[in-house]
Amino acid sequence: MTTTPFHIIAFDVPYPPNYGGIVDVYYKLKNLHATGGKIIYHCFYYAGHNPPTELLEQYCDEIYYYPRKKKLWKLVTSKLPYVVSSRDNKALLDRLLKDGYPILFDGIQTCFFMNHPEIKKRKRIFRANNIEHAYYEGLARWETSWLKKQYLKIEANRLARFEKQLTGVDAILSVAKMDIPHFSQYGPTHHIPPFFNSENQAEIDEKSTVKQVLFQGNLAVKENEHAAKFILENIAQHTTNKIVIAGKDPSEQLIAMAKKVKNVELIPTPSIEVMDALIRNSAVNLLMTFQQTGIKLKLLHALESGQHIIINDKMDDSGIFAALCHVENEPRDIAAKIDELMQKPFTQAHKTQRDIDFAKNYGNENNARRILEIIGD
Repeated sequence: MTTTPFHIIAFDVPYPPNYGGIVDVYYKLKNLHATGGKIIYHCFYYAGHNPPTELLEQYCDEIYYYPRKKKLWKLVTSKLPYVVSSRDNKALLDRLLKDGYPILFDGIQTCFFMNHPEIKKRKRIFRANNIEHAYYEGLARWETSWLKKQYLKIEANRLARFEKQLTGVDAILSVAKMDIPHFSQYGPTHHIPPFFNSENQAEIDEKSTVKQVLFQGNLAVKENEHAAKFILENIAQHTTNKIVIAGKDPSEQLIAMAKKVKNVELIPTPSIEVMDALIRNSAVNLLMTFQQTGIKLKLLHALESGQHIIINDKMDDSGIFAALCHVENEPRDIAAKIDELMQKPFTQAHKTQRDIDFAKNYGNENNARRILEIIGD
C-alpha cells in the first residue's frame, strides 16, 4: 500500500454527494483518506453544480479548484468530447508537472492531459465509471429534443474515438465487472465497485413497513423517465398495490400521466430525508433500467437500507445483483412478484444475510486499500 502522495482529478465538486455520478467520487475520496492515502485533489466546478467547499479539505493534503470552461465554440469546433475539452486548464497542468507523483483520472471527463508528453512518463490510473460512449448513445435514444439528441450522438462518437487515449495506462479501475473485457484492451483492468454511504446500513424496523412499491431516481434523466412511464403504462394495471414514483424534477407530462393511475403516487423532488425514509420503509423497491451501463447507485442505496428488491436484468452486473435481488423482466411477472413479496415480511435475518453477501464485493475500506495497493505497485 502506497505512502507516496498521489493526485486525483475529479470532474465535479463531490460534496454534497447529491446525484448518482458523484456519490462514488465523494466516498472514494473519503475512504482513500481514511485508509491512509495522501491526496492532492483537483476538481472542476461550474454553474448549477456543487460549488467549492472547505468541507473537502479534511480529506486532502492539498486541494485545488478549477472553473469548467463551458464555451459554445468548444462544443461546435473541438474534435474532443465536450465533457473533456471543457476541462482544459493550464493551472491544473502546471500543478501536475511540479512533481512525479501518480495520477488518478476519475472519469473520462478528466483525461484532457492524460497523454501530455510529461504526464505519459508518470504512473497513470483511470477510473472507468462506465463505457461512456455507450451511455451517451443510450441517452440519445430516450431524448425527445432533436437538438439534444444530435448533441448526444456527436458526443458519443467523440467519446468512442477519445477512449483510445487510454491505451497504455498503468491500471484501469472498472466500476462494473461486466465492463472489464472492454477496458482490458487498453491496460490492466481491475474490478473496483462504486463507493457508497455504508453508514446507511441500519437494522430493519419490521414494524415500519409500508405496503407500497417504490421506484426512485433522477426523473429529469430521460432513461429514468422512460422507466417510470413503463411502470405507469405496463405494470401498475396488473397490481392493486400502491406504487410510489419519487425523484428529482419530473416532467409535467410524467406528473399528468401519474395522476391518471389510481394506485400511483408521484412525489416530485423529495428531500434526502424523505427519500431515505421511502427506501427504508417501502415493502418493495422496484428498480429498472433499459440501458445496461455502469452501476446504478440507487440500487446500492436500496441494498443498504431497503427491504425486498425487484430489478430487471439490465440492472444486474455479471450476476452480482441477481444473487441479492429478485430479477423479473415482463410486466405481468413483475406485478406478480410484487403481490407475492407484499405477503412476505422482510426480517432482520434477511437483511443481515444480504449485508454479508453484499460485502463480498462492496466494501469501502477493502476497495480503498486495493486502490492504494494498485497505485503503490
